[in-house]
Amino acid sequence: MTKPGRNVSRSPYDTSSDWRRARSILARSFYKELKHNGLNASQIVELSNELLRLVSDDFAKGEQEWGAGAQ
Repeated sequence: MTKPGRNVSRSPYDTSSDWRRARSILARSFYKELKHNGLNASQIVELSNELLRLVSDDFAKGEQEWGAGAQ
């Protein structure tokens, strides 16, 4: 449950080292889950390209502020 007044669009990763560790764990978990569900390397690459396309579309629309600070 979200606390009143809390900015839910803010990243929970306050430092770049927190984010580096989290993204590595998230990526590894996501990759393992995809493989576990039967996707092959080519399909995982296609999915990755689609995710990048969606992010690129957001940037093109000017929806960049959500990524500020998480590097």
